[in-house]
Amino acid sequence: MLRLIILGSGSIIPTPSRFSSGILVDSEEFGKLLLDAGPGTIEKLRRINVNPNEINAVLITHLHIDHVSDLLPLIKIRAYGGGRLKICGPPGLRGFLDLMLRDHRLFGYLFRLGCADLVDIREFWRGSTQLDQMTLHFTNVEHFNGIAYRLELEGRSIVYSGDAIPDPNLIKLARGCDVLIHECSFPAERLVGKHTSDKDLMKIAAEVNPEILIVVHLYPEMEEKVEELVNGLRKAITGKVYVPKDMDVIEV
Repeated sequence: MLRLIILGSGSIIPTPSRFSSGILVDSEEFGKLLLDAGPGTIEKLRRINVNPNEINAVLITHLHIDHVSDLLPLIKIRAYGGGRLKICGPPGLRGFLDLMLRDHRLFGYLFRLGCADLVDIREFWRGSTQLDQMTLHFTNVEHFNGIAYRLELEGRSIVYSGDAIPDPNLIKLARGCDVLIHECSFPAERLVGKHTSDKDLMKIAAEVNPEILIVVHLYPEMEEKVEELVNGLRKAITGKVYVPKDMDVIEV
């Protein structure tokens, strides 16, 4: 059985029920992996009694603070007995981690702890790879050097958009998927930056028509319109629609 534990369903702006990006995928075949690791991820793992050293891989969509700020603490924890950690992400990930883990002007003690030797870094852009028992597909999307992922494991397919404007690459990646996890940052009339609005997502959902749609990365402005969003999405697709709060669990 596959479980998705929504550690962070919001944005960099905390609200009572949502904060920055992080999703734990818990599967029998692969074990535990993280989709992004924004601030608060490790604390929420603690709340659900998951040892950070149990994480087998982290899939990073892009290098913005609200998606990567708990990555360094996660690596440092490995220095106390966790072993190597697979970290996947877009081009630039290796340079980012080399800077953080090897440059003595920054966190030199992380290098002395051996943290640079505890990461197995893999940079992706377009294509596919095998990651242990999981087939992983990925493509670039329009959001500051961002990528989206499609996970194939236990007979299920899960697509995670990360942050992105509506993107044909993501539509192609998501076609035929069982689960689509897609951002919806703002209402259309208040859209800011390279993000997806509620009206955008309704069009995307109708085109992909996943069995399960999970909406994440809500800014406070979007939280005000959740009921309206859900009603619109349920008209757009035949599958289930979830707009989870932090710590919600969805079995897929």
